[in-house]
Amino acid sequence: MSYSNRRYEGRLVLIPHAQSAFATLHVGIQPVDSIKSVLEGAETKQLYQVEEIGSSFTSGDIYNLPFLFHKEGEPWHEANSYLLSLIENKTLSNRPTDDLRRRASKLLDYLIYCESEGLNWLDFSGRRPVLRPTYKYFAHLINHSGRSSAVVNQYTGVVFDFYRFICANWHDIDLQRVDTVKEVKFLIKNAYGAARVITAEKRSQTKSTVPGRLVSIGYVREDNEDLRPLSNVELAEFLKVIEGEEWSALERLILLTALMTGARKQTVLTMRLKHLKGFISERLQADGTYLLHAGPGTGMDTKKDRSQRLHVPKQLAKELRVLGDSPMMRQRRVKFRAALSLYYPNIQPEFIE
Repeated sequence: MSYSNRRYEGRLVLIPHAQSAFATLHVGIQPVDSIKSVLEGAETKQLYQVEEIGSSFTSGDIYNLPFLFHKEGEPWHEANSYLLSLIENKTLSNRPTDDLRRRASKLLDYLIYCESEGLNWLDFSGRRPVLRPTYKYFAHLINHSGRSSAVVNQYTGVVFDFYRFICANWHDIDLQRVDTVKEVKFLIKNAYGAARVITAEKRSQTKSTVPGRLVSIGYVREDNEDLRPLSNVELAEFLKVIEGEEWSALERLILLTALMTGARKQTVLTMRLKHLKGFISERLQADGTYLLHAGPGTGMDTKKDRSQRLHVPKQLAKELRVLGDSPMMRQRRVKFRAALSLYYPNIQPEFIE
């Protein structure tokens, strides 16, 4: 069962499929290449919808879009507008909503705090900073939330970025009353002595974090955790375990792909048939591997949407192709296409390969 937060029940809703999220509507005039639409609840107004520039079929749709509500059940329009703005100007092929959901939960945590304390999240009339909602929330995070300094900074960072958007697009609020921001500059030198100046913002609503310790030889650091390759003994034990009868061929290949390429689970499980079709002899590299690109524009998800280059060994690539052409996977694709066409008849086959 997936994790759910009861505090957010009914307050943070995921819209499974937002069709043509950034299309524009016109009343009374019919622009070129527009399609007829209707406004629910209206009988006479004829609308015309113009799809987002560059979109076709379902490429302008958004999936699992977070939507926030006040405790009375009214949509939190400002927050929902902010969340949409974060992906509106991104390319059509690069609109994941993972970061939106994380930001939405942090904003809702802030709103729930304001509601519980009887604070108006738009009222920054307090003469002293400690009387304003963002400063009170910062003190609450430090004294009562039990969160680390780095996590507290993430929460206040999302809230401040939200207010920056609000001040520019919704309400006349002095951003300096939301948080005090100073510009700081760093002089960075590389190994060759060349220097450059980096400018950054320093907010008052942040806590100091402990500098990271040095990475031990043979380890790499990811997300503040030191990782190392498996030893030969550990690798042999791992291979022995997944060869057991309780593991299916599909499960073994998922684990082997992660082991041999270093890819995360979310990357392995979003590998598509079109990627397997690229495993042909003409593309085999001198080191006996196939180069596979993951990340933005590839259809394979990566952490923080970063571009990655995966090296897939020849034998593993061969086994993946055999799996992709197997009767089991063909049958699964037939069932998937049938179910998809039932709910989304406009999706073309090339979008689901």
